[in-house]
Amino acid sequence: MKPLYLLPIVLTILSCEGLPSEPDGLRALADKMETQQNTYDKAYDNWGSGDVASTFTAYLNGNAVAFIEEHMTRGTSGRSINRYYFYDDLLFCYRESRNNSDTTHVEVEIIFDANGEVLAAKQKKDNQPIAVDSYSAPMAKKHGQTLRELAKDAPHMQ
Repeated sequence: MKPLYLLPIVLTILSCEGLPSEPDGLRALADKMETQQNTYDKAYDNWGSGDVASTFTAYLNGNAVAFIEEHMTRGTSGRSINRYYFYDDLLFCYRESRNNSDTTHVEVEIIFDANGEVLAAKQKKDNQPIAVDSYSAPMAKKHGQTLRELAKDAPHMQ
C-alpha cells in the first residue's frame, strides 16, 4: 500500500501553474499572452545597426517582460515581425513572420525548454515546410535577451 500522506503534496505540485514542458502547452501560453496583451503595461523603444532598424513594444507584467513584439526593417532584404515570449525572464518561444524583398514569405517558430534548449522548431517558406536555419535559435535567444534588457530602461506606458 502506498502512503496516502504524499497525495496532498503531489496534488499541490500538479495544481501549481508554471511553465508547461510540452511544445503545445508553451504555444498555448504564448497565444494566451497575445490575447491578453491589452492587460499589460507597455514599454516602447527602438534600435538600429547599419541598415537594420527596429521598433518594439514590450508587454510588461509588473517589472517582468511577458513578451516583445518587434517590427524590423532588414535593409534591402525585407521586413519582419518578431515575437519573443518570456516566463520568469526565460525565453520560451520565438515567432517570426518575414517578408523578403524577393517576395518570399518566411514563418519561423522555435520553442525552448526551461533549460533554454530547443524543444521544437519549424520554418516555412511560402507555406512550404523547410529546414530551420541553424542560426535561428541562437540568434533568437541572444536578440530576445538584448531586447528584454532594453525594455527595462524604455519609457513605460499603462
